[in-house]
Amino acid sequence: MHRARGFTLLEMLVVIVLIGVAAGLVGYGLQRGLHSASERKALAQVVNTLRAARVQAIVTGQPARARFDLQQHTVQAPGKPPVQWPKEWQVRVQTAEGLGAGFEFYPDGGASGGNVLITQGPRRWRVDVAWLTGAVRLRDLP
Repeated sequence: MHRARGFTLLEMLVVIVLIGVAAGLVGYGLQRGLHSASERKALAQVVNTLRAARVQAIVTGQPARARFDLQQHTVQAPGKPPVQWPKEWQVRVQTAEGLGAGFEFYPDGGASGGNVLITQGPRRWRVDVAWLTGAVRLRDLP
């Protein structure tokens, strides 16, 4: 007598549960990846806005100022549209006295200097603006 082979109900349930767990883990990982990409994009936009002000000063031969609006959560280079950062960021701008929340870039490539400290929960970044060279650099802080 030949018995038909197949799966038991218990085996089918175990497989369905494992597929559900795997799908949940993939969804969680994808969500975290998208959030991280969004975070990196916003940081890059802040850095690029500062660099655009530096380039403008060098090209035009006139000082250019990048301004931060801490209430509106934006940064803007001259002649460019404002760039918005996430509202959950805490942003602190440290720059030369008299400039408010902004950085001035000069035709020789230099800048007023300072930094921008960005905090979101336990994550922290610092954007440094070198006074001598005007170089803008983003760093992760521990």
